Amino acid sequence: MKYKKTLIFISILLTLFFVIWQFKPSFIIPFIDFSILLLLSRYLWSAVNKRIKEHASKLQTLLTILFWLPLFIISVASIALLFTKLDDWPVFFKVYFIGGLFTYIVALLLPVIFIFIADIIKWSQLLIVSKKNNNKRLDKLKGEPISRKKFIVNTGLSLGGLALGTMGFGMMHGNYHFKIWRHQIAIKNLPQNISGLRIVQISDLHLGTWYSKVPLEKAVQFINNLHADLVFFTGDLVNSKTEEAFPFAQTLSKIKAKYGVFASLGNHDYGHYHKWKDETEEQKNWDDLINFYKEIGWSLLRNENRIIQIKDSKLMVIGVENWSQNPRFPQIGDLDQAIKNKEKAQVHLLLSHDPSHWDQKVIQFETPIDITFSGHTHGFQFGFESSLFRWSPAQYVYPHWAGIYQNSKQDKFLNVNRGIGAIGFPGRVGIRPEISFIELV
Repeated sequence: MKYKKTLIFISILLTLFFVIWQFKPSFIIPFIDFSILLLLSRYLWSAVNKRIKEHASKLQTLLTILFWLPLFIISVASIALLFTKLDDWPVFFKVYFIGGLFTYIVALLLPVIFIFIADIIKWSQLLIVSKKNNNKRLDKLKGEPISRKKFIVNTGLSLGGLALGTMGFGMMHGNYHFKIWRHQIAIKNLPQNISGLRIVQISDLHLGTWYSKVPLEKAVQFINNLHADLVFFTGDLVNSKTEEAFPFAQTLSKIKAKYGVFASLGNHDYGHYHKWKDETEEQKNWDDLINFYKEIGWSLLRNENRIIQIKDSKLMVIGVENWSQNPRFPQIGDLDQAIKNKEKAQVHLLLSHDPSHWDQKVIQFETPIDITFSGHTHGFQFGFESSLFRWSPAQYVYPHWAGIYQNSKQDKFLNVNRGIGAIGFPGRVGIRPEISFIELV
């Protein structure tokens, strides 16, 4: 009966597929995506249902509703997407639809994988038993084989629940749980006039993921309370379009520093992740970006520098366009152009969005760059950090993914900011949004 119901269910989906293919072919891909989620959910339900049957009928009903409710919400949202583009949704709904969908898929796949492994073990045991004795049934066996299967299934269900809980908490709380990372960096031959200089760095705002000004106002207050001499922003102001930043102009303009706020561009700022109607629309987006920085009073450095006079000493702030070792991202940062016609300075500080630039170019650069300020990695927005141990999937992509690093000669430093915003999944688990506070000594 169980397999008969499954065949009927799959037959209905196939029938719907051919009907949609015939009358509304543009809906085929969304229907296939939904069907995969539905089949996986039904497969998981077969394991969950066995466990909730042990409870009272009212609790069974409640647990059944809770299990299927996320897929129902995703279904309604998916139908809405067929008629309205995601970009046209209110930011709150857009952000949490993406985050909720991602969380649901992860929480679904983890137990499904384990249940599938358990089923393979079960089918293998059935095959072995049937060869030895056709009269024996697997459910008559006692001991390790059955207990191992139950352990695997329970492990998968536990991991799915853990993923659902932690990722949900990461969206509701972790995304705006700001942390100030404090560092002192000892630069060789640092002039006395510059010693004690206070620098605040933020990176990767990704304003398209912020649905409210309230948490950003909180972050700005944290920044201003540090009384920085310099504030650096190292790129990715938006997700894909400059208009995402417009609602936050007044808030960002409140960030103050004694010698100014300086910025560089990140890969998301160039508008390459949006499909523009024509070149005119794309150019307007770019012009809007340049004008936005002027409006909020930040100095955007595009392969150029600024000299900061501090009594009898000079400090050079250098900013380059995005440069990445990964060819998928823009590679237009030009250090030679950035220091062209340079004045003599005792300290050189570089804003470069992608930390791979430090690995590939900055360390070997003729003019000594004392500290490079980067972002980009987000620390993957997921990981574990303590005084004894830290781990993130980001470390498998970027050897320098968060915090302070030195080159082998110990004369050049890199600070990789974990980002203050989020992209894709609108949350953070274990890797908190960062405000870097660095004092030169």
